[in-house]
Amino acid sequence: MRLAGTGCCLLIVVSIGCAHIPLRNNTVREARTVTEIYQQEVLNNLAMFAYDPNSLPHFSYANQGSTSINDQGNAGISAGWGRVGAGSTGYNPFNISALGLNLAGQRQLAEGFTMTPVNDPRKLELMRCAYQKAIAACTGRVPSTTCPDCQTRFKVFYTGDPDGDIASKTAGITTSECLGHRCWLGIGCKKCVPKDCKCLLVGEYCGVYVWVLPDGRDELSKLTLAILDYAINSAPVQSQKTVYYFLDERGLPTNYQSAVGMVTASVGVTERNESLLHLPRADLVTLREQLRSELEDLNAKIVAEQKLDHTTALTDLIPRQRALESKLAYLDSQLKVGALKEVYRGGPSTGTGSGNPAGQGGSGVLLFNQMRSTLGGVTGGSQ
Repeated sequence: MRLAGTGCCLLIVVSIGCAHIPLRNNTVREARTVTEIYQQEVLNNLAMFAYDPNSLPHFSYANQGSTSINDQGNAGISAGWGRVGAGSTGYNPFNISALGLNLAGQRQLAEGFTMTPVNDPRKLELMRCAYQKAIAACTGRVPSTTCPDCQTRFKVFYTGDPDGDIASKTAGITTSECLGHRCWLGIGCKKCVPKDCKCLLVGEYCGVYVWVLPDGRDELSKLTLAILDYAINSAPVQSQKTVYYFLDERGLPTNYQSAVGMVTASVGVTERNESLLHLPRADLVTLREQLRSELEDLNAKIVAEQKLDHTTALTDLIPRQRALESKLAYLDSQLKVGALKEVYRGGPSTGTGSGNPAGQGGSGVLLFNQMRSTLGGVTGGSQ
């Protein structure tokens, strides 16, 4: 009985008290497996781009993982009782005639990842450029400069601006600027792969093999970080503001009461408000001369009315004079600074007014003839 009890206790202790040790070890190995998966995906893609630099990459990342261990133990004792022989009284007391001990144990382990594939064409486009740049030093084939323009795509992703400076706006993180400075891969057939290294990192595609050279681990890590960055993160969104302009019959800014139309757009916060109303320089010059002529005539009328002391007429003429002076000042500013210093950029537009920027990666420029198409009736709203 004591032996059976000891066996049961031992089974319980082993099955329950030690479960945390394999659970801890499996969890650590599972975490390490995640980065190994990422690096293997990158290596296989590099092999594909060594085979054909115009390939389309693939990548999946783990957004969930689980590790579980379930231990079960069972113990049982069975005994048989009976009389053996006959005593002086004719009967012997009952004794244990048989003793059985049953022990059973079971351990269930379950590990798994939930992988998320990258399907966004813009992200795959960035990855394609990164692989082309990373392998260019080994193959001699430079990344694409058209469809897509890789350097522009990198600038948009890291800075949000096609003309941005990656180095000055990324605070020292791993970027595309860290890639492609030297060849750190071996490329060849299966027989070319070195056999004397246990920890050799190898990728394969269609019979083409790539392997990391002894001093190439750092380059592989940087490329993997860049690819993971493209997979998970998005380009910074430019802060925007909504600009409204009420327009007169010439397409120049005016107040709400005098407007025959309105134009609105969401533009970058650094964009000049007046740049929304783009007009060719030749048209600006012509329009300015017309307004100057009108202002001269109006000034002559005001002088004449002042001599005649016609206060009622002056009440109507002076506001018109101020409005013309304001429009001339606006035209002079446009001619001096330029109507459109920057092309409107940003994400997909959600506004309904005329002049909203184009979708992500594109540009929207509100030309004068587009603006004139909004005229024809005063649009309600506040200035």
